[in-house]
Amino acid sequence: MLWSTSVLSTLSSDTEPSIVIAFDSAKYLFNVGENTTRSYLQSRQTWRKTRGLFLTSISTQRTSGLPGLLMTFADAGRSQVRVTGPSGLLHLIASMRRYTYRENLDVTPSEVPLVPDDQPVYKDENITVFALPINPTLGESQDKDVLGCSGNADGHSKVLKRKRDTSPERPIKRGSNNQARASPEPEPSVSIDELMERSDFDPTSLKGDKAQAWRRHIVKLMFPATQVPQSTGNGNKSQKGKRKGKEDTIKPSPDEHPSTGYVQQPLGLKRPLPTPDRSLVGSSDQRLRPTLAYAIHGPRIRGKFDAQKAEVLGLKQGPLRAVLARGQTVTVQVDDGRGNLFDREIKPSDCIGEGTPPGVVLLLDTPTLAHIPDLLAGFADGGPFAKYRQLESKDHDVRVIHHLCGDGVLEDERYRALMNKFGPDVHHLVASRRYLPDPVTFTSAAYSQLRLKQLDSNIFPTPKFTLGAEKPLESVAGLPAGTLAMQAGLSVSIHPPRTPAQDENTRKLDLFHPAVCSDSLIKLPDPILSSFSQARAVVQSFAGDHEEDKIPGEDVVVCTLGTGSAIPSKFRNVSATLIHIPKHGYLLLDAGEGTWGQLVRKYGRDPSSPSNVWQMLRELKCIFISHIHGDHHIGLAKLLAMRQCLDPPSKEPLYLVANHTVFQYLRDYDSLEMLGLQNGSDNPVVLLPVDAIHWLKSSSSEGHAAAHADLCTSLGLRSLQTVDVEHRTLCHGLIIKHKDGWSIVYSGDTVPVHRLVQAGQNATLLIHEATMADDEADKARAKMHSTVGQAIDIGKQMNAYSILLTHFSARYPSMPQSMLTNCEPGEPIVALAFDHANIRIGDMRKMHAYMPAIEQNFAELDDDDTTPQVAEVDIT
Repeated sequence: MLWSTSVLSTLSSDTEPSIVIAFDSAKYLFNVGENTTRSYLQSRQTWRKTRGLFLTSISTQRTSGLPGLLMTFADAGRSQVRVTGPSGLLHLIASMRRYTYRENLDVTPSEVPLVPDDQPVYKDENITVFALPINPTLGESQDKDVLGCSGNADGHSKVLKRKRDTSPERPIKRGSNNQARASPEPEPSVSIDELMERSDFDPTSLKGDKAQAWRRHIVKLMFPATQVPQSTGNGNKSQKGKRKGKEDTIKPSPDEHPSTGYVQQPLGLKRPLPTPDRSLVGSSDQRLRPTLAYAIHGPRIRGKFDAQKAEVLGLKQGPLRAVLARGQTVTVQVDDGRGNLFDREIKPSDCIGEGTPPGVVLLLDTPTLAHIPDLLAGFADGGPFAKYRQLESKDHDVRVIHHLCGDGVLEDERYRALMNKFGPDVHHLVASRRYLPDPVTFTSAAYSQLRLKQLDSNIFPTPKFTLGAEKPLESVAGLPAGTLAMQAGLSVSIHPPRTPAQDENTRKLDLFHPAVCSDSLIKLPDPILSSFSQARAVVQSFAGDHEEDKIPGEDVVVCTLGTGSAIPSKFRNVSATLIHIPKHGYLLLDAGEGTWGQLVRKYGRDPSSPSNVWQMLRELKCIFISHIHGDHHIGLAKLLAMRQCLDPPSKEPLYLVANHTVFQYLRDYDSLEMLGLQNGSDNPVVLLPVDAIHWLKSSSSEGHAAAHADLCTSLGLRSLQTVDVEHRTLCHGLIIKHKDGWSIVYSGDTVPVHRLVQAGQNATLLIHEATMADDEADKARAKMHSTVGQAIDIGKQMNAYSILLTHFSARYPSMPQSMLTNCEPGEPIVALAFDHANIRIGDMRKMHAYMPAIEQNFAELDDDDTTPQVAEVDIT
C-alpha cells in the first residue's frame, strides 16, 4: 500500500505548517493555518479525498484556515469530514456559527482531553492516530516566563504579563467592549431542546457538561448532517447522534431584512456561547496554550508470497492463494505420495514472509520552552510515546518526525537530546522561523506583480521575501544527521520507503524567484513591452496638466491587499483594503483570510526597517468590517492576535467598527485566545458598533461619542460614518471625510443602492465592489452583488472624482473584461484593483491609463497557464 507524508505549507510570512498524509483512497491534513486553501491552489495539489483534519492547537496559528476550508469542502461537493483537536475544538467550531453554516456538510468534531491516554483518537483502514497532550510547565509564576511572539517591533521576544481574570466564571463588568451576563444556570433536568424554546434563555449561564451539550447542539445546527460525539473522550468510541425533532425546522433570524435575498439560518445561532472551562481548554494566551503531538501509524505491510513454498505444500494457483494472502488459514487436499488424499492446513506464515512493521510519522508542536518538559515526559520510560524511541521494533517503524518549534526550542539541549533518541534512519523536518528562509508562497501572483513592476515600480512593488535563513540549520550543534528544513512541497514516501524529495511541480510552477534573482529584467513579449510603452507615454502626456495639483488627499495611499471575492484565486486574495493617511496612520477596510500575510509581504519583518509590519500595526488606528461573510473577516482574529505581540504595547487603542454579529464572534473566540477585547489588555481593541455612527444620525450614540471622537482625531478625520447597504446579510458601507477636504466611500458588498449615493456625494474616491461582469447582471442580483457597469453608475450618480473597482469573482482569476474607455470630461476616473497595488489618490488617472497594458499582461499570463481554477463558491 503506497502512502506518504508531504508539506503542503511551511512556516513563512504567508502560511503556517500544514502536513498531508496521503493514500490512494484518502488524505489527512494536519493543521489548517491561514491560507491553507490558497496553498492547495498554488501547489496544484487537491483537497479531494480529504477524510480527516487534525489540529495540534486551538489557536489562530493552527486553525485560521479552518472555516474557509470547510466552506470550500462543502461547496466543492465534499459531504463529510472529521475534525480532531484538543479540548476547545467544539467551542472553536461553534464560534464560527454565524458565517460557516452549510446544510450539505457532515462535520464530526472529536475533542482530545488534555490528559494522556494510550487509546487511538482516530482509526480507519489506512491510519491509526494517537495523541499526546503537551501542557506548558509554568513554574511558580506565569509572569516569570519569557514566552515570545517572535519578530515583534523590536525584534525581541515579549515578556508575558498576563492580565486576564483568574476565574473564567467571573461575570465580566460592563464596558465598551463587553456586556454583563449573569443569568442563573438552568435546572439540570431541563433539556437543550426545552432551553431553545425559552426566549429569555442565555447560554452563557451554562457550565460543564451542559455547556458542552449546547456547543454540540450549535455544531449540529451549523452542519445539519453532522454527527457529534456525545462525550469528549476518545473520538471513535463516542456515541453519535442525529438531529431530531424541532431542530430540523429552519427559521429566519430576526436580523434578516425582508427586502433582500438573505440566507436563512437556524434559530439559536445568534445566541452567545458559554465561556469555556479553563481547566479543560488551558490558557487563552496562545503562547501558553496546550498542544497535541500526534503519532500516525500506517498499515502493517504483509511480507512477500512465496509461490515456490506454496507449490511444495500443495497450494496451487487459484482463489485460495488470495485467501491466504489476506491472512486467513486455508485447507487443501494433497497426495501423501501413496495415492491417498489428506487435508493439509496451511497458515499464512507457511508461505508469506515476515511483514514490515507499520510506518509511523510523528508531529511535535512545541511553541515555547515551557512545553519541553511535558513533551519529554511523554517520551520518557513509562510515557505514552516512550515506545517510539525503541529501535528495531516489530510493532512500528518511525520514519519521519515533523518538528514545529517556537523560538529557542531547537537550540534547547533537552529538545536536541530527544531528537537524537530516535533511529539513524529517521528523517527530521524542522519548522523554526530563525532557521527557515522566507520565499514568497504564492508565486503566481508575485510573478505577475514583478512583470507589472516594469510598468510602474511605485504602484507595483516587489513583495518582501528572503531566500536565506537568519541562521543556517547546520549551525545548530548536535542535530541528527537526517535533519532538514521544512519546505513547502517536500515529501517523504513512507511505503515504499524513500528519502525526502522536493516536489518537482513546485519548482516548475515558481517563475517568480528565478526571475527576481536574475541580474536582468524579465524578458516580456514584444506586444506587452509595446503596451507598457504606450501606457507610459499617455501618463507622460499628463505632465503638463496641473489638474492633479488641485486634488485634495492626493498623497493618501490605497493598498489593495485582497481584491477577490468568496475564495482566493491564483492572482487574487479575498477582501482587504488598506488606507494610509500620511502623518496620521492606517485604516483597514475588511480583513479576509490571509490579510496578515499580505501585510507582511508588503512591509516585511526586518526589525531594522522603520516601516516594518510591526510599525504599521502600531499605526493601524481602525479596522472596518462591512459584514459577517467569511471572505471579509476571517483574517481579523489572526490580525488582532498578532497585535497582542506588540512590545512595548501600542500607545493608542485600535478601533474596530463592525456590527454585532462580528463582535459576538470575536467575544466567543476571545475566550480561547486573547485578542485585546478584555479590559486591561496591553494592546486594547475598542469596539464601535456600526449603528452608533450611522450617517443619518446627527451625532454618535450615547456611550460611543467619546470613542468616535478619539478615532476621528487620531486619523485627522472630520467624520467617519456608516451607511446600510443591501446584501444577503446585514452589511454596511463606510464614508470617510477628512479635515483636508477629501473623502473616501467604501461600498462593502451590495447591489446598487441610492443610500450610498446620498451618503457619499462628491467623494474623492469610491471603492466599490464589482463582483460580476456586465453580462452577469442577473446572477449578480441573485447573489446581491454589483456588476462593473452598475458600480460605475453609482460613482457617476455620486459625482465621485474617481472609482476603484474591487471584489472580483473567482470566475475572473486575473481580471474581468474591464470595458473601460477613456474618461470623458466631468466623468469619474475608473480603475480596477489588483492585489498589492499601491495607488495614491493622485495617481488614479495614471492607474486608469495603465488598464489596457495591465489587461494585456494578464491575457498573456492566462494563455500560458493551464492551472485549473477553483470553482466559484458561495461564501454565505
